[in-house]
Amino acid sequence: MSKPDDQRSISRTYRAAIRLGEDYITLEETITLPLDASPEEVQQAVALGWQIYQAQREAVEQQVITIRETHVATPVQMRDPDGPASDKQRSYIATLQDHLAWSNEQLAGYAADRAIDFMTMTKGQASNFIDDLKKLADERVRYSAEGRGWGRSSETQSANQAASARQLQALTRIAEQQGLDLEATIEQRFGINSSELSNEQAGLLLQELQPRPARASRREDAAKDELE
Repeated sequence: MSKPDDQRSISRTYRAAIRLGEDYITLEETITLPLDASPEEVQQAVALGWQIYQAQREAVEQQVITIRETHVATPVQMRDPDGPASDKQRSYIATLQDHLAWSNEQLAGYAADRAIDFMTMTKGQASNFIDDLKKLADERVRYSAEGRGWGRSSETQSANQAASARQLQALTRIAEQQGLDLEATIEQRFGINSSELSNEQAGLLLQELQPRPARASRREDAAKDELE
């Protein structure tokens, strides 16, 4: 129980979900500091918290690898993948939406890019959609950590350098060709605006946007096959 003279503090929690089969393990680390903490104290606490978070994640991932290696490999089959998405899947999508701090319009737009209709979404579609959202949420945590100076190596510093003019020009050109709103895409992908885009983030976005027409074409073909 807090005492009246206890120092006021602020806490921040970083979390990620790791998938194990059809289940998910939520991993989190909380940092708590007094409101008058010095920049050095904040840096030390954040660095330590990030080390603990990484150690926890590595330990969980190693446990997952061990479990998979010690069990007979059998194909993972989803029960009735063409059936309606379950309430559990929809609830988990809502949780990931909260983690990404997305509005309903942003979530719907991301789903539309993947030819997913929430009204008719199947279990198989929901499972793939959850994987995509998880990847975005995990990467956002990593980028947020790097942006606050948790790593001091030259490699991290290079990755956090601002995107080059050439990268931004290429992104603008590709966005225009595909009829995309570049600012909205960057906001949806990383939770920042184009002026804050890093060298590494711009490179990842270029890789993702360039093959998109091919993926979209395959989705359209698959949708046609299902209707026939």
